[in-house]
Amino acid sequence: MSPRSAAARGLCSVLLLALLGGCATYRARPLHPAADAAALTGRSLSDPRLLRFIAIEEHRAGPVRWNLQSLTLAAVYERPEMKIAAARVGAAKAGEVTAAALPNPRLSLSPTYNATTLTPSPWKVGPVVAFLIQAVGVRPALMARARAQAEAARQALAVTAWQLRGTVRTALLNLWAARRSLVLARRNVALAQSYEQVLRQRYRAGSASAAALNLARLAENQAALRLAAVRRRARLANAGMAAALGLPRRALDGVALDMAGLDHPRQPGDLAPLIHAALTARPDLRAALDRYQAAEAGLRVAIARQYPSFDIGPGYHYDQGDNKFILALSLPLPIFNQNQGPIAAARAARRLAAERFMAAQERVLDEIDRAVTDWHASKTEAETARNLLAAARNTVVRQHEAFQAGAIGRLRLIGAELALVQTEQGALAAATDERGALGALESALYHPFLVADQNR
Repeated sequence: MSPRSAAARGLCSVLLLALLGGCATYRARPLHPAADAAALTGRSLSDPRLLRFIAIEEHRAGPVRWNLQSLTLAAVYERPEMKIAAARVGAAKAGEVTAAALPNPRLSLSPTYNATTLTPSPWKVGPVVAFLIQAVGVRPALMARARAQAEAARQALAVTAWQLRGTVRTALLNLWAARRSLVLARRNVALAQSYEQVLRQRYRAGSASAAALNLARLAENQAALRLAAVRRRARLANAGMAAALGLPRRALDGVALDMAGLDHPRQPGDLAPLIHAALTARPDLRAALDRYQAAEAGLRVAIARQYPSFDIGPGYHYDQGDNKFILALSLPLPIFNQNQGPIAAARAARRLAAERFMAAQERVLDEIDRAVTDWHASKTEAETARNLLAAARNTVVRQHEAFQAGAIGRLRLIGAELALVQTEQGALAAATDERGALGALESALYHPFLVADQNR
């Protein structure tokens, strides 16, 4: 074997190994429903990986305070919506790689044997390597479209995280209200029982009518039924809290939840800068704008493709003893169409993306207006309820003083305490509405309000 032939074979071997080294290999990743179900039911807030994730995101070590922020991070870690959104980001990034990739050259080889002419050689053979030369502007436009689509996917990931915060916030508010409602319902039952007992004693003494006693017993029964209903809502709220986190219900057993952000939420200040920022830079609006940019780049692709791409192929041809060097050129002739259909479709897609952006901006404005209106109305309702509650508490204080002085009996005192509990229930409903409206405002403005007020 000549040194030149050995060198050529060595070079071919190196090229072949390089090509094989750049090839991807398939690795199976089958799903295992039974194992996945076991892992799902075994989730808990004490998972070391979850705790490490929260510590990294919150930039602090030590025990986790399970407030709205950390619970939202738990939902981000566990809920499938985030994994789906992250997978879409990965797919969009792969689209960027595809758009940036240069087209591979094509090797063509057509050996021919001429049986009628054997000298000097019956063979005609020669490789031709064809390179695709894309029309000017196609590849940059493809890359711009892929970048815009990837950025839209990243913005959608942020939207998903904020929506999960809203889901966790609603579940936490329901649990907050249910626990306080349960305390009030138990007090109401105890007072109703005391009222019935005092009235029964008076009935036996002949100082109360049977009708009044029956009404007291009816009120006691109704209080017991309300307590049972409130207990049911509390259990459902606990299950809803676990579901919002992507955890089984028992994962919250024994976990102390920090609800200081709901007990004393931060009050909004000047909303004008937040409203302006939301109308221009909310992640869902930015995602819609990125989709418009992708449609704009898609139109650039379609317009660039009206000019034909072509293949150019230098090659060598051994023609029955003659050495020939060739340069092949092939391109489509834009005779019957000049890509009018794809261009029209791309123009329509761009218009659709523009209309969707305008619709998204209008939807955001409507959402903000409704949230601000609800917040002001709920704040007024809560202030009224707090004033009524203060008056009811003053009444109970005066009734206690009168009872101690012997001016009134125990029945009137219990009646005042029952009225106070009912007022507290109304105030709790108003406070829940106020916090719900504040949460809606938080969702609309993409700004946290339901965090503990440090000034209290």
